[in-house]
Amino acid sequence: MTKRAPTTPEQRLLHTKVLVQLHDLHDAEATVVEVLDDVPDDLTALSLYAKIKHMRGELSAAMACWAQINARSPHHEWALTHLQAIMHLARDPERGAEEFMALGQFQLIRKSAAHLALEEAFRLFLARKPHDARARCASLAAKYESRDRDIYKLAVLANAWIAELSGEFHAAAVILERLGTERGFETDIDRILALERVYERLGTRDKLQAAVNICHHLAGRFEKISVFQRLAILYRRLGETERAREYDARHLAAFRRRMHQVTLAEVTEVAAERYLPLMRLAPLRLADRELPRNASRRQHALAHALLGEPDRARSLFAEGGEGLDLRYLGDLAVLAHHPDDAVQAYLRALKQDGPDEQVLAWLLDHHARTGSPSVEAFFANPENAARGRKVLEEAVRRVPLRPSLWQQLGALHRLRGELEDAERCALHAEALRRAAGVDGVPVGRVLASAVYHFGGKPKGLIHEVWAGRQPTGKGQGGWLAPQDVLGNLTTEMREGVRNTFLAVREYARAKLPHLTTDILDYHYSYKLPKEDETSGGLSAGLPTALAFLSVFIQRPVPQDVAASGVLVADAHDVLTVMPVGEAEYKVKAACHRNLRALLLPTGCRAGLVENTAVPPAIVDEVVRYVGNLDQAVRLVFGEDIFVPPRRTGGA
Repeated sequence: MTKRAPTTPEQRLLHTKVLVQLHDLHDAEATVVEVLDDVPDDLTALSLYAKIKHMRGELSAAMACWAQINARSPHHEWALTHLQAIMHLARDPERGAEEFMALGQFQLIRKSAAHLALEEAFRLFLARKPHDARARCASLAAKYESRDRDIYKLAVLANAWIAELSGEFHAAAVILERLGTERGFETDIDRILALERVYERLGTRDKLQAAVNICHHLAGRFEKISVFQRLAILYRRLGETERAREYDARHLAAFRRRMHQVTLAEVTEVAAERYLPLMRLAPLRLADRELPRNASRRQHALAHALLGEPDRARSLFAEGGEGLDLRYLGDLAVLAHHPDDAVQAYLRALKQDGPDEQVLAWLLDHHARTGSPSVEAFFANPENAARGRKVLEEAVRRVPLRPSLWQQLGALHRLRGELEDAERCALHAEALRRAAGVDGVPVGRVLASAVYHFGGKPKGLIHEVWAGRQPTGKGQGGWLAPQDVLGNLTTEMREGVRNTFLAVREYARAKLPHLTTDILDYHYSYKLPKEDETSGGLSAGLPTALAFLSVFIQRPVPQDVAASGVLVADAHDVLTVMPVGEAEYKVKAACHRNLRALLLPTGCRAGLVENTAVPPAIVDEVVRYVGNLDQAVRLVFGEDIFVPPRRTGGA
């Protein structure tokens, strides 16, 4: 049985989800691009494409996708986004003087007289004159009530929002309820969402029940995942704990779907049609471990294999006897450390179905290690060798930078006695491996979790910070010059980077003297990529500190861990990690990037417990809290980092 390519857009997207979880991003991107070519408006495909770009570090492309998703979303909160953008401009007089305002990364609108009036209202609010601000909004609403219904609605919602921000929840509710009595605004999404938020803040039982009714109305119209968490919170406040747990579970499931995490049912559905080695599937964290009632024999076999029941899996695969079953029987033998049985199963599969790139790779690697006579005899057949060579050459054309493919192609040439070609492939594989080593175990490169805004609406992302060094005369270095802080950084952030460098240098000399004997023999540099966006603030203090420390001690930082936190030097050997804002969006970014962990300040814990954007189970799964740099260093570099290694030999 040959592997069947997924046909419908839904099947192709499911296949893409699994490939993304396996970090096979090249093939995943190719598949999702095909879907977008066929169905350009598919939001799920666009969301998957954004995730792939985010995971690859192609932030400009990811942000462009998010802007499209935000604009096309059926439950896009247009009014709140617009008002947040106007308030953002009101906080920044220099930018507020510009003729245009941004609603997204690539979306600008020209300011009208109404926008300027709303900016003035928010300036009054920020100047602690909320009643004057509300009066300005009410005047604007009266002016546009019969002239422009969109401006009228925006002015009324601005009035209600300023009342809410000022703690005048009853006044905000009255404004929103009155707007709902007017034709055209009865079911307006912006009004309803604002009203639910205000009812929850009022907190009386009847208002909480009204908020529940609104949330159920919204959940019936579309899946806005935060609605489920709102319902969980509301039912908990109403004392209905069972209903609260129900909506906690629904929120968790919806969040996992939004992050494109895969379930056992999805993985087995894909793997039952297309070979995905069990060795790669086994480490996956599955969002759900149930199979549908109509699951096939092979799906059940795969489930048993992934759930640690190899004997039952082996029995079910053996019942089928098709080429795909034989490949999985070979995988089970590999996992059970029976390589000879694996060779026989794989060779039978190749004879039955023809060459498979992943099976060929395992067989050639196995032969390179053991000199397996069975593998050698199989490739002694010119037809088998030619077909295998064709598959591997197609693979290296598709993914030319993968060193293992060149190594396997070289092994096949060597088996055939084609020594010159074998040597050429081996040298190229080694060159790629050295280059990949720089990317795979980078010294001085750290992932940082940050937040940017679409017209005031927060969006988390993961970006890199880089630190490097260049040798100088012995004892003549140890500095980070201003011109060596590179990137589009605000003045505050540039100063923060240099402060962090000096603090971490002294910390490293005090805490890690056995690893920093040459710390003054180099000049250092710092780079924040993505120059087309200005970066500011001090929340990159923790990842910046880890990047400098990585360079000082010449140890790599895991690339499945990100960090965010403000660093404060209490003493030369005591660096405290202080809280950052919008932590929940940084957690979402880490989940979206499929990271193993996110280091956050201990001071963020309380806010994350109460947040509505990320389920508590996800927070517990991803976040590691740190109160100082010592704790972060142990998590990143290992528990024994502060202990000098014992000397071996000698007296």
